[in-house]
Amino acid sequence: MIKNTTINSNALAKEAKVSKNKETYKLIEKNQIYRIGVGARADSTDAPSFFIEVLVSLSAGSGEVDLSYLKKALTCLKTLQSKGYLLAFEDGNIVSCEKKRLHDLNEEYLAVKSLLKTAFV
Repeated sequence: MIKNTTINSNALAKEAKVSKNKETYKLIEKNQIYRIGVGARADSTDAPSFFIEVLVSLSAGSGEVDLSYLKKALTCLKTLQSKGYLLAFEDGNIVSCEKKRLHDLNEEYLAVKSLLKTAFV
């Protein structure tokens, strides 16, 4: 994980450009409830496009259904979707939320981090 919250877009773009699959990904923050990562993809001309991914757990970790937690998760997911994130189910009661073609990764990271911290208080 990256220790500070400043995301170096230029470094991500360079890593994507030289990567075998033309993509790089960095985990920024992780806890039991969510995970935030950022990345870059290089197209055929090596021009980068940036993305942010948020993985949200639908389980609070106890293995039991927690309806109050699910309500918080649903509210959070609706907000992410309204902000242009694409949502998809992943294995393990996880919803993947991805927003592509970002111009300012730092701004988007700070906004999504604030949303997640507020949603799961």
